[in-house]
Amino acid sequence: MKQPQIQVSLIQIDNYGPWTTTLGNDREHRLQILQAELYSSLQKSFSPKNALVFYNRFDEMLAVTNGISREEHKEIQANVQDHFPFTVSMSIGVDISPFKAHVRASRMLQTAGSAQSSQRKNVLMADETLRASDGYVQIAHIDVDDITDITDHSSPFETSIRLLRSHLDLMTIFSQLDSLLFYMGGDNFMAVTRELSEETIAEKLSNYSLNGLPLKFGLGIAQTARKAAELATMNLEHVRLSRDRDNYTVSPHLRDSR
Repeated sequence: MKQPQIQVSLIQIDNYGPWTTTLGNDREHRLQILQAELYSSLQKSFSPKNALVFYNRFDEMLAVTNGISREEHKEIQANVQDHFPFTVSMSIGVDISPFKAHVRASRMLQTAGSAQSSQRKNVLMADETLRASDGYVQIAHIDVDDITDITDHSSPFETSIRLLRSHLDLMTIFSQLDSLLFYMGGDNFMAVTRELSEETIAEKLSNYSLNGLPLKFGLGIAQTARKAAELATMNLEHVRLSRDRDNYTVSPHLRDSR
């Protein structure tokens, strides 16, 4: 039986490094505004198609895009070109694991030229695209239990140091599971995982804590990223409201076929 697949789209700003130097030394505020606006624009373009965009670096993002065609990616690229002083290139990777899908996308885009090259512009590469009905997305929404114990006794910068160390640790843990993990702000993380059981994820997280504070999560499985994230968040809420439960949930709402 063929395993369900996932589609990951890599989005890179073209020629961004060299272009930024043309703006002079008083440019950082403009770059930060542009990067924030680009993320907002891409999220607004992809999310109505039931996809989700995640920051990797500010000039590079990853989106989980099951069900979005090559032509729809081209339309989003054209919108960026119309509204920003730069273009973006994209590549689409498909695999049974999110990590391998993103590697496939990266290798394809690298063959089209460097992100620092003025010759690469609006490139779109894909071996294939995946109909939503041909795959699924599995997302774990993770947060730190009682983070206020840290925030009420540490400065904001000290708290951020602890969270960012945890981000790196969790990225490493999930990459070893052929999965991708992203920091979502606050004390929240989202892991886009391959076909892993709730028990496997719970076991990995039970061996890790943030300064003694355990991690809890909810898991969602659906044909699109937005629906999987919605279910994961709903299941995390079940955990938050049920203090006598384990730090994860196997809710009857875990899976959705839409």
